[in-house]
Amino acid sequence: MNSSTPVIMLIAGEASGDQYGALLIRAFREKHPGAQFFGIGGDLMQEEGMELLSHIRDTAIMGFVEVVKHYPFLKELFRSCQDAYRDRHADAVVLIDYPGFNLRLAEKIREQGGRVLYYISPQVWAWGAHRLRKMRRIIDHLAVVFPFEESFFAGHGIPATFVGHPLLEILEHSDRDAFLAQWNLPADQPLLALLPGSRKQEIDRLLPAMLEAAEILTERHDCAVAVGAARQPDALYEQYLKDYPSVTLIRGATHALMQHAHSAVVASGTATVETAYYETPMVVVYRASPLNYAIGRRLIRVDDIAMVNILADKRIVPELLQSDVTPEYIARYMSHYFSDPAQYEQTRRELGRVKEKMGTVGASARVAELLAQLIG
Repeated sequence: MNSSTPVIMLIAGEASGDQYGALLIRAFREKHPGAQFFGIGGDLMQEEGMELLSHIRDTAIMGFVEVVKHYPFLKELFRSCQDAYRDRHADAVVLIDYPGFNLRLAEKIREQGGRVLYYISPQVWAWGAHRLRKMRRIIDHLAVVFPFEESFFAGHGIPATFVGHPLLEILEHSDRDAFLAQWNLPADQPLLALLPGSRKQEIDRLLPAMLEAAEILTERHDCAVAVGAARQPDALYEQYLKDYPSVTLIRGATHALMQHAHSAVVASGTATVETAYYETPMVVVYRASPLNYAIGRRLIRVDDIAMVNILADKRIVPELLQSDVTPEYIARYMSHYFSDPAQYEQTRRELGRVKEKMGTVGASARVAELLAQLIG
């Protein structure tokens, strides 16, 4: 350790990692108040005092093709991170998710004699099992957020600790009446939530079909509709919402929308776990470019792509992929939640069981302790 002031590199390439990284910085500094953090992150990590080498707005790149397009930028950023770790004599690096970049960086840092803690592990149990041997060589410890991951990685000789999910420190419950009043939403209609993801590519590919499906569902079931906005410009949403004046755009209250919605259409990703936390029935949608999807299908080794279904070990909510992401299909699978109360309540019970698998509050403190142990 660098005398009494630990120096930690922290790499989070996407919005969810920015949240988890900020919580980790805060937890670590409770016992090591002078600790210095630098690396890749977003506004939240910067607000906790981390020095940014690059912002996640430039690194949240989705898909194999997009990575190739941005290769020169990523290559230069990769070199900068290597140099910064060496020049600042960092005690360790904490890598949060973002496996394409972070696994390569872990290898280079280990070659420099550095120490590597990986938080939110690569989902190699779903794809890329060939990477396990490499991970065993380059990662000192894994902090995993789902219970089955601990035994999976331990069985492959990789030290892993189940710390619980950091979402439990972020997700809160709010008052329904206050939420509806704030956004001028009706109390006497079921609320349909549209959650098209946080990346521009996701929103462009998913939101148009979601809105058309919502129009069908509104006619059939007289529901109100709201879109949960990510940290993207309003103009990105407004180009699609201009033809749907009755749809409400909700910013800064996505978790409240998940909680108070009757049901939701959700982009595959972390949002499915967040929605499951609130036991809100959903249909999961995923659409990538044809080339990205073709490459991905060759790598994926699980039947389901939605984490909520993987955690349940069975398909409890529908998944629509690629050409099946149509207004008609979305409306068809969503309609059951409005017309079949028994299925609706059964889905809520199944989501409650998924929620139990997220562990207990305190993931950030547990990861901070693992980091302290690693740097001695």
